[in-house]
Amino acid sequence: MNGFVELTVMSTWRRLRSITRYKLNFAMDLVIGIVMAAGLLIFQYIVNPASLQSAVGSANYFSFLLIGVAFQAYYGIALWGSPGELQNELTTGQIEYTFASPVSRYAYMLSYVFSDAIVATLFQIGPMVVIGAVFSGVSLSLTDISWSLTVLALTFLAFCQLGVLFSCALLLFKNVSALSTLMNFLFQFGTGMFVPLQYLPGALQVLSFVIPLTHGIDLTRHFLMGTKTV
Repeated sequence: MNGFVELTVMSTWRRLRSITRYKLNFAMDLVIGIVMAAGLLIFQYIVNPASLQSAVGSANYFSFLLIGVAFQAYYGIALWGSPGELQNELTTGQIEYTFASPVSRYAYMLSYVFSDAIVATLFQIGPMVVIGAVFSGVSLSLTDISWSLTVLALTFLAFCQLGVLFSCALLLFKNVSALSTLMNFLFQFGTGMFVPLQYLPGALQVLSFVIPLTHGIDLTRHFLMGTKTV
């Protein structure tokens, strides 16, 4: 456990040093979450508020979409952070050195993901979630916030385990980019991330219910926006 914590701290520190070294890029990282949120405002005006209110219990598509985008970033880190790092090490020939260390391979894989999530939360995902919650128009209680964080953490941890499985598949097959494309498509359009689950065809709704991400997004919106759960 100590090895995992140390790896995560070291990996996070490395990422932060890399980000802050390049001043212009660092400045852009600080505002990109806010800029992305502002860009999504346009979708607020192309969705029928009455239809959305009837389907999910809220007419605020801006906050609905912003929370979905934040989840997309978290699941992307959890699912592909570790395989992506290992793919780079395979390309540069560093993988043997990494796995020759006394720390377990599982700890290495999770440390990549946790450090990436910490940095992304500080600069991108955190601001998006906060803006989405503020614009939801719901008076949030400490209980709502606590439940939201719990749901987010559990969903993230579940996808971390899937990320480890994909990392193992990468080590076996050397390239799993086609699988990545397929899974991303399924998760983006089959979990209610961008489009309310109630709008999806019946067969796809059934499939959605077996994906943990569906329930994570749905419950987080419920606690932050007061929407109806599926």
